[in-house]
Amino acid sequence: MKTNHLFTLSAALLLAPFTPTFAQSTWQTVDNATPAAGRDIVADPDGNFIGLDLDYTTTNAITAVVRSIDHGTNWQTVGSIAGYAGDLTAAPDGALFAVGNRSVTVSGRAFLWQSLDHGATWTEINPWAGQTGTFMCLDVAAGNSSSIYLCGYLLGGSQWVVRKGDRTVGGVTWSTVDVQSAGQPQSVVVRPGVAGQPDDVLVGGGGWTVRRSADGGATWTTVDSYASGIANGGYSGLAAGIDGSVYAVLRTAKSTSVTNWTVVKKKLVPVVTTTTEYGWQVRKSANSGVTWANMDYVANGWPGNAPITVDKFGRVFIAGWNTTSPTSWLVRGSTDGGATWVTTDSFLPAGATAAQAWGVGSDALGNVCVIGSTGTSASTYTALIRRLAAP
Repeated sequence: MKTNHLFTLSAALLLAPFTPTFAQSTWQTVDNATPAAGRDIVADPDGNFIGLDLDYTTTNAITAVVRSIDHGTNWQTVGSIAGYAGDLTAAPDGALFAVGNRSVTVSGRAFLWQSLDHGATWTEINPWAGQTGTFMCLDVAAGNSSSIYLCGYLLGGSQWVVRKGDRTVGGVTWSTVDVQSAGQPQSVVVRPGVAGQPDDVLVGGGGWTVRRSADGGATWTTVDSYASGIANGGYSGLAAGIDGSVYAVLRTAKSTSVTNWTVVKKKLVPVVTTTTEYGWQVRKSANSGVTWANMDYVANGWPGNAPITVDKFGRVFIAGWNTTSPTSWLVRGSTDGGATWVTTDSFLPAGATAAQAWGVGSDALGNVCVIGSTGTSASTYTALIRRLAAP
């Protein structure tokens, strides 16, 4: 997941009344790139939205980079990454970092790409150089100063790994700051903070485990362990608010058994039928991960790849899809710290057989953009961006 950076709001915005509801505006489709599939979206410190669009129609593994300089209203392609980049973060100085596990020429190991010009050009960096084994990267987050954090696993052993990169004039210096014997960490987030102070980092994944380092990766503790019913829960996410809150969304599996009786050779025999219901579960900690509680549950919900954000007003948005046929785009939101939730966007374009929301981001003014894909097959994917204007 991405760092929720602190922004300085204008005096007019600070003085204006604000009611954090979803009723003041509606979602609009603001970009429809084809052929492509949207995967992640962030807002940088200058207020630009940047998104990643994968092109599955070629064998060259290209990711188009799209950008909006007007708070998500209009979009244009500004660059490309030579590989499949699925996760994106923006550093406080405006640097962009994307990660994936396939370049144009190599597949099956971690890649990091850096852009210092708002997504126009990208430089490839190997975050596992000089190490043994094969590292697969699943998410990236930027610290409040110059560090970046990657989470992933070692191929073959599913060993949980967190890497820290310290940016210098000469490049990036890497160190492994957390290793666990099993599990695949899916999401990493850095709590908003002050430059120069140690980063407060949270990593989540596996069946569902959250580990936290309050000292920039030097030491770690497990702060949440939840039986999700899935060994490695697939797409899941973490987001941190500025008030000490932490939100998590994860896939779950719930088994339900029903006993019916039937007559076999004049005897009543019990027949047990077990069904499994999959969904997404939202969990919240109001105290920086010390204690956790279940909040929202969505049957048949599947969270996206970068599925959760907390905006500057404390509103929480979670993006994914409903797996009930036809698969439809789904965004849930809360304006009261997770106490109540509503479906704020449910969408399936005309002519499409599926729509999936993969990533969500918000800017300092409260504009929210969700990126995803729609279509009938990989060759007809459209990278869709939908926007909820600031209230």
